[in-house]
Amino acid sequence: MWTATPTYSLKLILNSALWLTAAGVLVRGCGAIREIVFAAGFGVSRETDCFLLAATYASLLPTVLGGAVATALIARLARLGSSLTAASALVPLMRGICLAGAAVATCIYLLAPTLLAALFSLQGADLERTVAYARILAPLGVTMVLSAAMDAVLNSAKQFFVPGITSAATPIFMIAAIVALGGTWGVEAAAWGMVAGGLAEVAVLVLAIHGQRTTLFATHDTHARSESGSGFWRAVAFLAISGGIAALAPVIDQMFLAKLETGAITTFNYASKVNSLLIGLFGTAFGVAIYPYLSDLAAQRDTVALRHLAGRITAVVVPVTFLASLLVYVFSHEIVQLLFARGNFTRSDTYLVAHIQQIFAFQLVFYVAGLVAMRVLNALGAADFVLWIACLGIVTGTFFNWLLYERMGASGIALSAVLTSMASLAFALIFIRAAIKRGRHESPPCPR
Repeated sequence: MWTATPTYSLKLILNSALWLTAAGVLVRGCGAIREIVFAAGFGVSRETDCFLLAATYASLLPTVLGGAVATALIARLARLGSSLTAASALVPLMRGICLAGAAVATCIYLLAPTLLAALFSLQGADLERTVAYARILAPLGVTMVLSAAMDAVLNSAKQFFVPGITSAATPIFMIAAIVALGGTWGVEAAAWGMVAGGLAEVAVLVLAIHGQRTTLFATHDTHARSESGSGFWRAVAFLAISGGIAALAPVIDQMFLAKLETGAITTFNYASKVNSLLIGLFGTAFGVAIYPYLSDLAAQRDTVALRHLAGRITAVVVPVTFLASLLVYVFSHEIVQLLFARGNFTRSDTYLVAHIQQIFAFQLVFYVAGLVAMRVLNALGAADFVLWIACLGIVTGTFFNWLLYERMGASGIALSAVLTSMASLAFALIFIRAAIKRGRHESPPCPR
């Protein structure tokens, strides 16, 4: 599963990224269909705003903890260097991860009234509706964290496709719930579909790991190192702080959007979908594929090869994302008409969403390049620099939101996202140079 002499072939990494892109096309395509079905069924209303606020709130902590667990787990498995040692270490870790997920779900449920009112200035019927949706979505605390952990196990073994494809379960189940129950349950059907999709993702990943257990955990290595679980959880805690700060960005966006006219949150959400799709296809796919290899190179202190690999990946991704951004900008109105202009989605909704989407198109190149840069920093173990970038990004984004939201409305929040991505990329490039310089003064790695 984890070999001592891995092959760092650019062709192999690109093939993995292409497989992940194919999986991403399917997953994001399902997500786009979900948005089409959601828009046709519910349009733009206060109910949809409440649901989207609840979904943002309910997924925030699981996303932060799941990302921290996955990043720390990949690094831990790489250091162990033995599948049997890793298998024995995973059992207590997974128990702890399950407990952590359950604790997050409990917090989501119990704190919903207080936090939703404080974060989004909700009150009265709007607060009641949003709390109800958030409590339905509370099980995501368990399912999202467990899915992230099992994704990490498979990704560490360079088996990327199954983790990538299972993400389609959530939009598929949401589509089915909206079609089957939306007429009677309303927006609540989407919430129950989201929970069912999360459970399905966990089930698929469990079956995948169980079915490949003899392959994943069959190698003997008498030189493998054992590590205490406390070290893993310290890493998770530190990464969670960084991820938590970064994850506040969409919450802050929605705090400013909540101050605007009714429907601004939903309009902004629709306008960001194509940009999110492209980020998932290009940035996320290449980031996931390259991270295990960058981590191995960093462990060997081979910074020359690490920079070379990151540079070659960036040289492939940036021109493609630039072309995609150009196409989205030019054909924005036609894209919105194709995706959303049906049912309760009006002509004025189409015009406004298309305009915001054009602004989002400028973000793609900077955001994807920034994802690759952050993977380099994670591989170098520069968690302190990652934290600095997260803090600077939040400050920058909040400042631009404050500066632009009254002048430009939801379009100003979109422009703020673009400017923040540009600033974050600049910060990351500066910190990469500092991390490499710092690494030259560290002791050489232990032989594996």
